[in-house]
Amino acid sequence: MNPIHIIGIGRGKADLTRQHLDIIEKADVLVGGERLLQLFADHTGETLVIDRRIDVVMQKIKDFMTDRQVVVLASGDPLFYGIGSTLLNHFDKKDLRIYPNICCVSAAFAAIKEPWHDARIISFHSNSVPDFSFADLAFETKVAFLTNPKKDPGFIARRLMDTGVDGFQFCVLENIGYTPHQKITWFDSYTDVMTTSFSRPNMVILLKDGNTVTDVAHETPGSGAGKRPGNPNAVTDVAHEIHLGMDDDRFHHAKGLITKSEIRSISLSRLKLVKKDHVLWDIGSGSGSVSMEAALSIPLGKVFAIEKNKERTKDITHNIKKFRCSNVQVVLLDFPDGAQSLPSPDRIFVGGGGKNLDAVLDAACDHLIETGIIVINTVVIQNMERAFTCLEQKLFAPEMVQVQISRSRAMPSGTRLESLNPVWIIFGTKPCHKDFS
Repeated sequence: MNPIHIIGIGRGKADLTRQHLDIIEKADVLVGGERLLQLFADHTGETLVIDRRIDVVMQKIKDFMTDRQVVVLASGDPLFYGIGSTLLNHFDKKDLRIYPNICCVSAAFAAIKEPWHDARIISFHSNSVPDFSFADLAFETKVAFLTNPKKDPGFIARRLMDTGVDGFQFCVLENIGYTPHQKITWFDSYTDVMTTSFSRPNMVILLKDGNTVTDVAHETPGSGAGKRPGNPNAVTDVAHEIHLGMDDDRFHHAKGLITKSEIRSISLSRLKLVKKDHVLWDIGSGSGSVSMEAALSIPLGKVFAIEKNKERTKDITHNIKKFRCSNVQVVLLDFPDGAQSLPSPDRIFVGGGGKNLDAVLDAACDHLIETGIIVINTVVIQNMERAFTCLEQKLFAPEMVQVQISRSRAMPSGTRLESLNPVWIIFGTKPCHKDFS
């Protein structure tokens, strides 16, 4: 039985090495899409077109490989959303010889002269698209879309506009690698993208670098890289500079009613948001600063910002809009009243409990799912003891850290340190039911 050679074409025939060409020339059967097979129209062997009947194509390849040399042509890199993955599902790895080449994403970023190691890649090439929310792209700075006829540049622009995600420069790359037909077009208006027709194949790249776009729809036919619009002297749109431990003044809040930046970072680390689909209750949310930053780590999950003071919920709503946290929901209730109406959480943060702390913690622990984590912050000595005792009684094996933060303050003759209130952070994990026996 002969091995199957899978050769990535890259951007075109010019990217093939002498080794690639020798293997193709000696093939008894050449397999690929119609466009790739046309590159080797003078090939004297048999050809097999890859179409939607993948199982039929795979069976024919199995039949051929018993006594003939089969070469499969792949666009770009065979293992980057390519036919190579399909072949791996149908054949033993020892029977495959894979030859990588330049993939469409690397070619696209090279064309616009931008690094792409930090880009988020989303492919619409197959029916199984990874879970993602367009709203969550507000947290990204560089995104590449592999489009299809239905989910094309216009579809992407429409979804970005519908979810209110802006600040991106929108680039459409058509026929990259197929000179002289390749074209690169920059837009600063989603509406302009939706009213423009594009040839296929095409890709979309979104870039956010803080520059304000001043020019619209710069087009460069042929092999040029295209002029990226933008004013290098423009002021950075800081609303999109989102990270853990943001400065307190980034949030809309009543004076003092916010979990301070440094405390927020430590508290979030103790919550251990290790899955993207956690459900988090932020009880006594205040300004919602913990909710906003937690939402960064759980884009497929849900954060319930629970606050009893109606005036404070206005701050939370303001911050949700500012940071485009579509997975944060404001809940106006005096916890624990109404807690049963919320989805069971696997993470709980208690930033405020007041005089009702015992009832708050008792209900929170009961609603938390098994192996879920609770984190409680307090500046009150008595509440620290009450919180730790509650978790002990419920067999949460609690731990505690006391955090004292001092920040530098300028003086006429130098710099001094100004201390903030010390904060106790109490945390624990809910045991499985069997641990209660």
